[in-house]
Amino acid sequence: MGQTAKKTAKTALWRRISLAQVSSGDRPFLLAGIAAVVLGAVLLTAPLQQYLEVRARVGLLQQQADALHAANTELARDIDNLTDPRHIELLAREQQGFIRPGEVAYSLVPPEVERPQITAPRDRTETPQTSGWQRTFDRILGWFSRS
Repeated sequence: MGQTAKKTAKTALWRRISLAQVSSGDRPFLLAGIAAVVLGAVLLTAPLQQYLEVRARVGLLQQQADALHAANTELARDIDNLTDPRHIELLAREQQGFIRPGEVAYSLVPPEVERPQITAPRDRTETPQTSGWQRTFDRILGWFSRS
């Protein structure tokens, strides 16, 4: 038997031994379990992420619906108030300044307060605006006139 034949026989023996070791005992079940867990994690990642996004969106929409419901309740109360003549009179007096015949209307004017000036007052004499090119040219000429 030649060297190559011995090497091939030895390699085949090691393959049978390693295959026998891997397929014996609990190792096949352990490897299959690990593979199933990895495959399950890969397959469930995208649907789980979508589920969480949808759940967050549902929460946001529920908050918006609650806010709209509160606004509708407020508007319904305003509608009920606008059918009450006493409330209409109260609004007319407060917002429009209406008075009944024989009443005297008073208007309170706040006193004039001297307010501090934030900016300096503008002079009416405005300096003529020069273009950017003109300012650049004047600056360059200024450099040469100093020398």
